[in-house]
Amino acid sequence: MSIKIYTYRDPYRLNKEHYWEEISKCPHFCVSQTLVNGLRRCFLKEFPRERITTMKYLMESLFPDWTSTSLVVKQHADIDNILNHELSMSGEKSEQGNILKAFRFNREEVFNSIRTLFELRINPKDILQEQLTHEQKYLLDIYTKINSTAKVRNFYLKDEFTEVEVSTAIFGALSALGAEPNVGAIDMGRIVIHGVHQFSPIMLRAIEEISKYKKVILLFNYQNQFKEVYQTWIDIYSAFDAPIEGFSGIEYMSTDETSISYRGNMLANNIGKLVGGKTGSIVVEKPYEITEFDNMTEFAGYVANIFEAAQRIDPEYPMRRMKEQIYAANNSANDILKIYFPEQFGERSFLNYPLGHFFIAITNMWDSETNQILVTDLVDIKECLSANILKEEKKGELLSIFGRMESLLSDCSSINEMLLRLKSVKKTQRYLDEQKKEYVSHLSYYTVSIEEITKLETGLQDLMKIALFFYEDFEKQSNNFKEFYRKLKEYLRDEILDEEGLDEEFTDIVKRVLIRLDEVQNIDATASFECLKSTMSIYLTQETKPGKSANWIVRDFEQIDGDILRSKYEDPNTIYHFACLTDEDIGAINQAEFSWPLSDDFFEIAQNPVDWKYQVFVKSRKEYKNFKRYALIYGLQFNRARFKLSYVRRDR
Repeated sequence: MSIKIYTYRDPYRLNKEHYWEEISKCPHFCVSQTLVNGLRRCFLKEFPRERITTMKYLMESLFPDWTSTSLVVKQHADIDNILNHELSMSGEKSEQGNILKAFRFNREEVFNSIRTLFELRINPKDILQEQLTHEQKYLLDIYTKINSTAKVRNFYLKDEFTEVEVSTAIFGALSALGAEPNVGAIDMGRIVIHGVHQFSPIMLRAIEEISKYKKVILLFNYQNQFKEVYQTWIDIYSAFDAPIEGFSGIEYMSTDETSISYRGNMLANNIGKLVGGKTGSIVVEKPYEITEFDNMTEFAGYVANIFEAAQRIDPEYPMRRMKEQIYAANNSANDILKIYFPEQFGERSFLNYPLGHFFIAITNMWDSETNQILVTDLVDIKECLSANILKEEKKGELLSIFGRMESLLSDCSSINEMLLRLKSVKKTQRYLDEQKKEYVSHLSYYTVSIEEITKLETGLQDLMKIALFFYEDFEKQSNNFKEFYRKLKEYLRDEILDEEGLDEEFTDIVKRVLIRLDEVQNIDATASFECLKSTMSIYLTQETKPGKSANWIVRDFEQIDGDILRSKYEDPNTIYHFACLTDEDIGAINQAEFSWPLSDDFFEIAQNPVDWKYQVFVKSRKEYKNFKRYALIYGLQFNRARFKLSYVRRDR
């Protein structure tokens, strides 16, 4: 294994470091696309598009099966079958039931935990079971059962590569976005990986396999004067079996007092001194202005005004035109902004269209035990009636009729019960004379004509037919996933794409869903209906078209390291706004250290392997809590534009 670790002081002068010649001609892989963009903006000649990309593409190129839709669905099905039929549970029955419910409710977490164990090559024999929680014991049981049966083939992760395969994967990653690498101009003897703070097991597996044939150079920024802040990086990278080179004793300082960013640069220095306990040397010429927002809604409204102004200037790419580039330690404002600017958060997926809502609603209502639609929320029925899928003479007619009949049907628990009540009302109406009609006219459902009730009956019966077509006896069928995918593909192709008047965007969405279904339609998997529900989003949600949206308006702190490198080239009036700066937001982890039911104790007490990949993964997860503090100081120190500070109040 060949790994080297270098640090650098000034990201704008990376090409002046003593090792530049060593790394200048080789492939470069960054932790994020924002870092790719930032480095290319600073070093356009040194980093042509065909020689720099993200670690995501490298991992997908090296382990294509592990990230494929079909394999993910198979793994979900395997875990589901063990949960429902093979799990050996001990202890009180009530406790068993509660744990099983928890595992089914947290399917995605359990799935991620099982994959983590396989990625780390955890040996069940090395685990101290007496140190495990009840939930972890059941997780280990699932993991052991997979390893001891034919299911293990669906969790196989390739670990023996030839040098040709590694080189092919590297070139595949570099060309993932369409750029064709110039093979003769690239030094394939080494690769460089930039700015990774959170190492996943699969990323570490990639580094290990590549380092068998290539020299892997890990690169990160280090500031000697901020030792306490940068210790999080040292703690993580010290877990690699390689020395860290480049600890310069020379402190980096911004010295241009005329720069519009100077006060912010000095603020970074002062925060660094504060963290290091050097409060006596902190100098503040005048107070910093910090904007206060009463709540997240007010902050989101502030951002929305800036975004709308940018949209008026450049409707196609408004993010580029925002007068303030906003980075928040808590970016939950995006949840609010997504409601008002859905186009900015990725093209609408299949599930966001009325047809998608139709499928979600049917799935929510379907009861696999009784083979019928059970109604617990009338919203699901309304979604189906408003999707323009069921035949009606006028668009919206069925929903309108249902609205007038709602008081009659609101407490019905099934469509069959609704149909019986509609039949009863029709029968009653036939015997009403004018005087009796006047008497019951205050009941809205008696104002609906027999003809209209018949239309609603037909619509509800059609809804039942569609549900039965997809789900009837689902759990009694063998290879039920394959059969469902076949039916869904047939329905989308024959019933939906043939419809006239479909807009271009939705047509494209459906076509790409069909392509995704091609990947999974031959899966030999039998699993529960609940498992099918939990995996629907995997193949019905499509990736955003590159360049059309950013999936955010408020960026998170993980994007600072790349975006800040573009501040040097921004319009002089652009402001880099660092938001949500309360202790609660800066210190909040905002993501679980380990997926449930894994925990610190599982990794630190229940087992203690010496493998470097294991040590790096665990250390990086535990160090995430210190990342935002570093990111804020880095952003202020290397910002070359104007800056702004704000926070959202957390108490009253």
